[in-house]
Amino acid sequence: MTEELTQETPEKGRSFNGGRGDRWERLVGPIGAALLAAILIVAGELLVMNGVLNEIIVPRPTHVFTALIDTLSEGFFYSHLWVTTSEVLIGFVLGTIIGFSIGAALGISKRARAISYPYIVAFQGLPKIVLAPVFITIFGFGIESKVVMAIAISFFPVLINTMAGLTGVDPQARRLMRSLNASDWHIFTKLSLPSSLPMIFAGVKTGLTLSLVGAIVGEFVGAEKGLGYLLDVYSYQLEIPRVWAITAILAIIGVILFLAIEWVDRKIVFWQSRREMSAGM
Repeated sequence: MTEELTQETPEKGRSFNGGRGDRWERLVGPIGAALLAAILIVAGELLVMNGVLNEIIVPRPTHVFTALIDTLSEGFFYSHLWVTTSEVLIGFVLGTIIGFSIGAALGISKRARAISYPYIVAFQGLPKIVLAPVFITIFGFGIESKVVMAIAISFFPVLINTMAGLTGVDPQARRLMRSLNASDWHIFTKLSLPSSLPMIFAGVKTGLTLSLVGAIVGEFVGAEKGLGYLLDVYSYQLEIPRVWAITAILAIIGVILFLAIEWVDRKIVFWQSRREMSAGM
């Protein structure tokens, strides 16, 4: 009995310390990010105050914060925020559907991949800023042209990751399912798609950030509303602190949307999170 207690005690101690270590590991990132942000803000304030940086180009962080508060307190800002957010989300969802569908088709069919893949790569290599005036000419200055722009920029990462994930499935596992008389549909749903999900979600995360870029680029070229439109207006009026404030808002939107997709990723591809946790232990 005494030997059993002496053997169990170290295990409990290690478990307790491991839990405390895990909590500390989770806090290191947020604490480090907050400290880095504080250092950059203080450094920026000092550099501008001492004339190292020109305040016309790089405003003081305190002025940017004041402009941010003023912008958030103005009622018209939220209509522009809603327009840009709608463009990003609609473009992202449609771009993800299109990218996944084409990527799945190319990943499954070698013939389809050989025929269409060069054209898709050529389209991706085309600078999308060139397409913005074309989309505005076709769809007008409303939300439609910005959504199409977001789709055009965001679909390719989902497509290429989906295709790469499906073509990279273990051939021995595929042969095993064939030997068990599994149909093509069962192989796709039970083997190919689950094993490809980590890569697919990596492409989805990239596509989300690019959809925000696409919407803003479309608003730069021609828009009547949106945060990109506000950036154009404030730049023309030389209200540089407000330009930086809108830029900070766009960065916050990108972070929020990315974290939301990452949360969905952890819930759907749960085995990947468990594997990372076990590897960390």
